[in-house]
Amino acid sequence: MQLSRRLKGMEDYGPQATQTIAWAADALCSLMSTYGYRLVDTPLLEETDLLLRKSGGELASKMYTFTDPGGHRVSLRPEFTSSIVRAYLQGMNGGGPLPVRWSYLGPVFRYEPEVTEHRQFTQVGAELIGASGPWADAEVMAVAVKGLSRVGITGHRLIVGHLGYVAALLDSLDLSDRARLFLLANVGTLSQGAAGVRQVRQRAEEMGLLAGQSTLAGAESAVTSEAALTLLEQYVQASESSIIGVRTPQEIRDRFLRKSRQVGITQDNSRFETAMNLLANVVQTRGDAKDVLRKARQRSDSAQARLELDRLAETLKLLALYDTGVPVSVDFGLARGIAYYTGVVFDIQPPASGGVSLGGGGRYDGLIQALGGAEPTPAMGFAWNLERVLFATGENPTMHIPPQTQHEALLVRAGNVSAASAAVREAERLRAQGKVVQLELDGRSLKECILLAQSQGLAYVLTVDADGKTRRRKALV
Repeated sequence: MQLSRRLKGMEDYGPQATQTIAWAADALCSLMSTYGYRLVDTPLLEETDLLLRKSGGELASKMYTFTDPGGHRVSLRPEFTSSIVRAYLQGMNGGGPLPVRWSYLGPVFRYEPEVTEHRQFTQVGAELIGASGPWADAEVMAVAVKGLSRVGITGHRLIVGHLGYVAALLDSLDLSDRARLFLLANVGTLSQGAAGVRQVRQRAEEMGLLAGQSTLAGAESAVTSEAALTLLEQYVQASESSIIGVRTPQEIRDRFLRKSRQVGITQDNSRFETAMNLLANVVQTRGDAKDVLRKARQRSDSAQARLELDRLAETLKLLALYDTGVPVSVDFGLARGIAYYTGVVFDIQPPASGGVSLGGGGRYDGLIQALGGAEPTPAMGFAWNLERVLFATGENPTMHIPPQTQHEALLVRAGNVSAASAAVREAERLRAQGKVVQLELDGRSLKECILLAQSQGLAYVLTVDADGKTRRRKALV
């Protein structure tokens, strides 16, 4: 019979690796608790619709989705925020006052076609619900940065963006809904330089937003293609966010379809080109916060855009009060799931990350209402990828980790067969004192027991005779 193999992207963790993961998770949760974040838990399974509404389709292709025996479409959670918001809306706060500070810890699941890391990994994070403004933004970022320092990471850096500013900048350019949504969807690509701009320009031509494809021809037009409609559906989910404005999702969809079926309507190519080039310059600007903010103010006369920049400057000023010791830079090309983020976004990276993120998050003021809340509620959160965090500390849980010495741990063995009951009684007595005790009753020799104790990180081997007398041998130096 062929041996069953572990699924790709999944990992088995032995006792020492599991102990290391538990230690790191406890350290991070303990740090969050000092800021008032209380640990909560949510189900592994959620309705697929909830997760799609939150992510705007961003994670749809990566979710483990299936139909349960009751005929419901469900998915393994790919992240925690949607579950936390659902629990909040269903009364987990018990109607108490805001803000709510919750932390969480547990596995999440994402299917990656090209397996370069875990498809199941551990997220540890927090959500701050009901608080807005620079003070709240600074607190969340400070907790995220300080947590990594708590587990021994050094040299990491904080990258901060602001999607509220990017959205306000586009609002000032009088673009159509579809042009605005398209540009917001391509912030990450535009931030990649000239090659990214060329790629976005080609996409715009294919979707009828630039000359060559801009004259529409009914339902068969390029802008009513599956790609265009998918894009629309993806970015109208957060219905009350600053990205969409005052229109409802259905109003935006109807307007999009109506305009896309009007023969002879053309996009103002010059306006779109100007907006795309301006946005590209903005999202390619990164580095020292003061320098980036100064350049950003020079690029827009929009009062709302300047207000968003002032808020960001105040947030960074308050963040400095936490004395994190971590360098901070600003990058307006940082998007992190633009479908629901509405303000500050951030990412934490190790010294030589190559784009790898240890954790991050941002503000999502429209999400709670989009998921069924009666009124807009400010919220912000973040999550660490625990496996990446451990790898950055040098404690890679997928590799062998030397056993940790347990100075109060013992291996108790019976001196002979008749001493078995005495060995059990002695082991129980030591456990009652809080000591860690493994009981050996398979007749191993003292030498074999010493080797066994060393492999388990146990400090001593205790031999018990039938009359209850004990002899101790040190196993670990």
